[in-house]
Amino acid sequence: MENIKGKVCNCIVVFNPAKDAILFCKRQKDPFKGRYNFVGGKIEPGESSEHAAYRELQEETGISRKDIRLYHLMDFTYYQLDFVLEIYVGILKHDVILQEEVNPLEWLSLEEDYTDRNRFAGEQNIAHIINVALMYPLPEQSFVQKGQFIGVDGCKGGWVAAIIEDGELQLRRYEKIRDITDHHPGFDAFLIDMAIGLPESEKDLRPEKEARSLLKERSATVFNVPSRQAVYAKGEELQKKTNTSVLGKSLSKQSIGIIPKIRELDEFLDEHQEYQNLICESHPELCFARLNADILTSKKSGTFGFDERLRILSEYLLPEDIQGLRDQAKALQCKPDDIIDAVCLAVVAAFKAKGLCESIPEEPQKDARGLLMQMVLPKK
Repeated sequence: MENIKGKVCNCIVVFNPAKDAILFCKRQKDPFKGRYNFVGGKIEPGESSEHAAYRELQEETGISRKDIRLYHLMDFTYYQLDFVLEIYVGILKHDVILQEEVNPLEWLSLEEDYTDRNRFAGEQNIAHIINVALMYPLPEQSFVQKGQFIGVDGCKGGWVAAIIEDGELQLRRYEKIRDITDHHPGFDAFLIDMAIGLPESEKDLRPEKEARSLLKERSATVFNVPSRQAVYAKGEELQKKTNTSVLGKSLSKQSIGIIPKIRELDEFLDEHQEYQNLICESHPELCFARLNADILTSKKSGTFGFDERLRILSEYLLPEDIQGLRDQAKALQCKPDDIIDAVCLAVVAAFKAKGLCESIPEEPQKDARGLLMQMVLPKK
């Protein structure tokens, strides 16, 4: 048998798109010559575990990162041999034409007897690995794999848009909202971190109060939304005065600061009524809290808070898509937290397209222009 002492190797469990067959190679040399095994190979010195899994998979089968998302399932450590075997698993996004390197490739049904030592490599480990792999949920297969999902956040001088299309993330900066819809008219869902549906009297109820109650110690991230009359008033003092007259309260510096973008979005939706209630308001901190199953108390502007949110998003996006988000923020001339918020909303837009979102309030009112006054977020 080949000397494996001191090595780290991997095996990759590849399901077909229907998840009813698994890809195997038939080994042409020892160990286990003539028997079926998962594809995989040796991890090179200095090479990351994840990079090695994708590299080996492409070398042996022609399957690339664009075809599949791999998840690190588990490891086997053989202490007597000083050897570690890492197991990855993934489901193909679509049918592929396989490209054999050395070992012939074959799809085998889940009905096979994977405990048969005469046909399968290992000491019946393959059966155990398959059973565990079948239980693994593979998150993105249910949410972001098929469709176009857009998340948008305001940034200085424009808007940053995260577009997830068939599982892959793109980031773009646009000057105007209309530029986003011009470039991406066929979206499946579109969420934006900006007020939609503006109150024109105290009878018009928006979701801020409920949002604050859900976020508790992070409630300060929810700003009061100005009245429509204040949004179209000229100058800060008149905006404050008008809002006090209409809603009985003045406006904070933060609320005044986003009035130009609220006005732009309100005008766009009035001029393009085909997008009314298709482009929906959301709130990133609420969404992160739902995706995390708990409120995030860290600030996204800090290193720890940013990385904490990256970890949450890594359940749904390719590693290479999210690892360089800070650098992309510099390239797009916006803040990293603008980027992370837009990406979060794009992921939640995928939830919305699959019917996995709800709104607060549960039965939102419409404003005078027919716009729902709501925030969309993942279901609990």
